[in-house]
This record gives sequence, structure tokens and C-alpha cells, in this order.
Amino acid sequence: MFQTKSFEPPQKFFVPEAEAPSYRLKDGTQNLIDALAEKLNPKNIHLNTKVTAVTEHENGLLVETGQGEKLHADKVVLCLPPQLAGSQIRFSPPLPEAVSDILPSVQTWMAGSIKFVLEYAEPFWRKKDYSGMLFSHCGIVTEMYDHTNFEENKYGFTGFLNGGAASYSQEVRKEFVLKQLSELMGEEALHPVNYFDKIWSDEFVISEDQTVHRPHQNNGHPLLQENYMKGKLFFSGTESATEYGGYMEGAIRAAKNIFEKM
Repeated sequence: MFQTKSFEPPQKFFVPEAEAPSYRLKDGTQNLIDALAEKLNPKNIHLNTKVTAVTEHENGLLVETGQGEKLHADKVVLCLPPQLAGSQIRFSPPLPEAVSDILPSVQTWMAGSIKFVLEYAEPFWRKKDYSGMLFSHCGIVTEMYDHTNFEENKYGFTGFLNGGAASYSQEVRKEFVLKQLSELMGEEALHPVNYFDKIWSDEFVISEDQTVHRPHQNNGHPLLQENYMKGKLFFSGTESATEYGGYMEGAIRAAKNIFEKM
């Protein structure tokens, strides 16, 4: 469905099958992360640990954390958004000026977005011949897709809210989301099992600089393909990928690229 104006009925349209299909992971994306983590020593996984500095030290690098830890590494691969790496991590010696200049201008994918997820007991929209895809120019929900899991035992939607929704509380956002969907798909939309949303513009995605960049601006920049600190420091987040920057596919390609270089 496509909502153009609030005072006009939504347009219904048929979406042909995509040439480049997308896939869902059995047991969810977390299953991929868990499978990779199982190959590592749990003692070497530091969760909720903020890196504050990376310093050349003897034949390797010294990584300092916000908790005061000092970790020695042969090499360091930075997988967080370049924008955040540039604003939150102190490098000694400093990175080349050209690199320091480009990091703040690399757009962090999802920055400025508000993403929401809804779960229902059953896929009532499918019984009405709706795919669950929605685009709107007038509602709080601007974009939405069927987000039913691979096993098809959890049904729901995921999508994005308009930027102005950040000024509302989560409770009010939920109220507006359910109202819009109920008007489009019926009263069943008013009774979700779960609702959750996330404003991505927080300290972990955007630093103090609230500059709005063009989508995918400087993703895959040539300077992000180089190594620094005498071949010991690499950038390998999804925003550094030369293809599919910002997406999971980009993250995987960037990781494979670094693996081949190392």
C-alpha cells in the first residue's frame, strides 16, 4: 500500500519479485553472531567495553578502554562506524590528516532513523491479501515490511517512522503506529503481542556532531581500504565496504576483504 495524502485512500499495488532476492537466517541474525562467538575463547570477548585509545607500542598496538584496561594486540581491526571511530578514539601517533578529515564525513547507515518492530499472534494481513509492505507520505510509519521469521511462528512488521517521531515518547509513538495500521488493515492491528522501537541517533551511532550526511556518503572511501600504523590498523565496518555499504552484506564483504589482506 502507498499513502500519498492523509485525505486520500491508500493506493494498492502489486510488487513483482525482486531480481536480487533477500534472505532471512534461520533462528534469526543473532544465530550468526552466536555461531561466530562459539569459535572464540569467551575470555577474549569484552562486551560493553568502550575503546578510548589505540597507541603504537613496541611491535604491536596498545588498546585502552574506558574501564582503564590496557590490551596488547598485534593488529587492530575497527568495525564500528568510521564517524564514531574518529570522534571517540584517540590515535597515537595521529592518523594521517586526510584520514582524520574524512572520518567525520562518512555517513553512518541508520543514523537519524527510527526503526520499529511489531509482533502479532497471527499474520492477519496475509488473509486480506496484503504483503505487509507499506510506504506513506502522511503517517508516522513511512516504510514497513512483513518481518515474519524464517520458521513462521512469529509474525509481524518492521519498518521506519518519520524523523519527527523522535520528539514523542515511545508510548505515544506506539499509539500513532497502531492507529495508522488499524485504519489501513483493520482492527486486528490494534492488538500486537509486542512493540519496540529504537531511535538510532544516540551516542553509539552519532557523536556530538549532528551533521546530516547524504545516504551512504563516503561509504567505501579509498582511504578506508588502506592500513595504518605500519600495517597494524584496519577499518572494516560495513561503512567501509566498497559494495552494499551500510548493510549486512557490506559488513560481510568488508570482513572478507580484511581477512584476505591479513
